[in-house]
Amino acid sequence: MRRAAIAFLFVFLAANAFGGEVQDVTKVVIAPVHWKLKQWARFGEGVALVVGVAAVDRPLIHAIQRNRTNFSDQFARHVTPIGANDAVLASWALLGSGFLLHNDTLRGAGRDAIESEIVAASLATPVIKRIAGRARPFRHEGTFHFDPNQSHSGNFQSFPSGHATNAFAAATAIAGHFDGWIVPTIVYTIASGVSISRVNDNVHFPSDVVAGALIGRAVAKGVLARHHISVVPEKHGLLFVYRFAGE
Repeated sequence: MRRAAIAFLFVFLAANAFGGEVQDVTKVVIAPVHWKLKQWARFGEGVALVVGVAAVDRPLIHAIQRNRTNFSDQFARHVTPIGANDAVLASWALLGSGFLLHNDTLRGAGRDAIESEIVAASLATPVIKRIAGRARPFRHEGTFHFDPNQSHSGNFQSFPSGHATNAFAAATAIAGHFDGWIVPTIVYTIASGVSISRVNDNVHFPSDVVAGALIGRAVAKGVLARHHISVVPEKHGLLFVYRFAGE
């Protein structure tokens, strides 16, 4: 997943197929520097939720492992890739389809999903993983074993979940471009399935996937907030203009 993400990042930056996106990614990355009290309050709520889930990580993961079945393992095997390369491919497919069909909704959904995946799953989450160095549950070292000195090993990169981050970044970005409940329900259900599967496979604690989901969703919301559709009256109809917030 990491190699694919890195390759995906460089291709995206090198291609720069849509003007302003590289600058926009940078602005989303440094957005916390400009947060006001309201944004910090929301951040605090997210931290409190992760801490609250972490407090019950042990009984939750034990319960999930006790009830693990062949069906849950098969489900996890099929749904887990959606949180990695498949999500990236789906985002590019939306973007490409949007260009080919001249569909602004598809194009915008793909573009925002790509940006969100870059910032959340390729930048933010890997950094936190290396800082935290949390042992994965299958190592049986306890729910609060953090060792940054070991974080170069994948066995100590449990927090947060990269799959959950990527899945919820893509889901939130895509859902933000569709009205109604059908598309949001589908994408969030898939993202939730990816997150649950990571706990089922005993590679993440529940708090890992909650943290990943919050990171992915927060980043995607930031990307969506920076982009908006404005309608400009024209003599013979309406002109839809895609702009960056603040420009």
